[in-house]
Amino acid sequence: MSESYEYHTQAAEYALGLLSSDEAKRFEARLASDSDLQAAYIFWAEHFATLYHEWHSEEPPASLKQRIEQTAFGTANNKVTQLPGKRKTTRPIWAIAAAVLLTFGIWSLVPSSFDATYQTSLVATETDLAVDVLVDAESKTLRIITKRGAAAIEGDYELWVAIGDGAPMSLGVLDLSDVQERTLDVPWLSGLTNAHMAISHEPKGGSPTGAPTGPVLAVADTITL
Repeated sequence: MSESYEYHTQAAEYALGLLSSDEAKRFEARLASDSDLQAAYIFWAEHFATLYHEWHSEEPPASLKQRIEQTAFGTANNKVTQLPGKRKTTRPIWAIAAAVLLTFGIWSLVPSSFDATYQTSLVATETDLAVDVLVDAESKTLRIITKRGAAAIEGDYELWVAIGDGAPMSLGVLDLSDVQERTLDVPWLSGLTNAHMAISHEPKGGSPTGAPTGPVLAVADTITL
């Protein structure tokens, strides 16, 4: 099983509330320091939130649970047959159903694999803003992960990259509420071994000139992984 699949399985189970108390605590401990796990959890939390808003609340008939148990477990007289040496599950029937759907459906939903080649960790000195920028040179993909911070009260935060002594090039306005992925089909991608990135505070929608116009909040060198 790949690490990416394992991360997404655990993140989806946590978002659905399928983990036991001990499993949830271990997951949360890893979540605090693992940016890949954070990205997986954000993906699934938002995915399930989107599904939630697609249906109206409806009270199921009282007989539904019994029919599900009879179909899934071959129950009789509303009693679940116990296998020797097996503890009866304490999870509700909806959680069991969700776990089954998750097992069979996760491969079709997991985002494409991302293997970071470069990383830049941007930490602002005068605000609580902290952002990791990861680049997968092979797939030409940029991933932006907000570690802390919120959107600007006025204007927008904009991300920039400069190769060597070259002029800054915009990588777009930051959406700090979500993990962002952007395609980077550019010739200078291989030059990130000699690059640095920055975040500036710009007018709403980004710099009107194509170059940083507001105060620069964070600057950091790009490192090769």
